[in-house]
Amino acid sequence: MKKLFTVFMILIAVSFLYVEKGNAGDPMEQAKAQWDMMQAEKYQESWAHFPGTGDFYKGTEPHGMLLTTYVNKTADDALKSGAKELPKGSILIKENYMPDKKLGAITTMHKTGEGKDDWFWVKYNPDGSLAKKGDMALAGKPGGCIGCHAASTSGVHNIMTGLPE
Repeated sequence: MKKLFTVFMILIAVSFLYVEKGNAGDPMEQAKAQWDMMQAEKYQESWAHFPGTGDFYKGTEPHGMLLTTYVNKTADDALKSGAKELPKGSILIKENYMPDKKLGAITTMHKTGEGKDDWFWVKYNPDGSLAKKGDMALAGKPGGCIGCHAASTSGVHNIMTGLPE
């Protein structure tokens, strides 16, 4: 059992390092590795909510009408310290819900470098498969994600999460 646990932990670490590479490589493979890491870490149980939020806060388009946003320790520490830009390694997971609280999609942002635009974006269906717009899977640097978030000028809360400051 101890050996199995050790192997499992090594696989989690390798998955995280693979995702950490950012946009190098195949975005579909990176998205799969990121999903696997999210499930292995049980983010809903072990990650913090975005500061000032909880389950099912009011959302806006293109995200769901109700949202729940989780942040990993890197992002949480930066946000709590008042950072204006999140550091490399920050991950935000936004669960997008319909008005009836049915999960519609899960969108993620992973800061892969030090630059303002060094984000790896993914939109998942509730079952973990990649969401698509037409024939294009929404993983990597989807134009719609980048365009909307980059247009914001109100700081890390809005640019990185769509939340008001």
